[in-house]
Amino acid sequence: MARRPRAALARLRALRARDDEGQLLLLVLIYTVIAGLLVTVVVNLSKAYLYRRAFVAAADGAALTAANQPDLERIYAGAGTVLPLSETGSRAAVLQYAVDADLDGRFNGFRVVDVSTDGQTVAVTLQAVVEMPFANLLTAGVTDGYEVEATARATSPLTP
Repeated sequence: MARRPRAALARLRALRARDDEGQLLLLVLIYTVIAGLLVTVVVNLSKAYLYRRAFVAAADGAALTAANQPDLERIYAGAGTVLPLSETGSRAAVLQYAVDADLDGRFNGFRVVDVSTDGQTVAVTLQAVVEMPFANLLTAGVTDGYEVEATARATSPLTP
């Protein structure tokens, strides 16, 4: 029986004698890489979210501008009490809004995709590209940027 405790004690001494130097450094390096990856992902997602929010606000502004463009030809032709929206006037108002608000300078790859109206409501679709500030393993597929599209609708205040 005296041999078993001695063998266990010898094993403990052998485990203590092993060289553990450098393992903490390896653990710190691994955690640093993981923390760096998380920081870059959070920064990229934050930029995409804030960019999209600003882009949707720009689309709302363009839609509101276009909703105030009545079709004057139909009004003068006797369209009745309703003041219909003009397709060409709405498109021109959106393009002018884009120039006035410098949307091309504020958003990369900005373009007006569509401006349509049914006479009372106008729909504006804009498109741009978000460029990610950091490239990492998770965002490797979007190195050219992430395409963002925003559609806004506004009803004319000129309709009853």
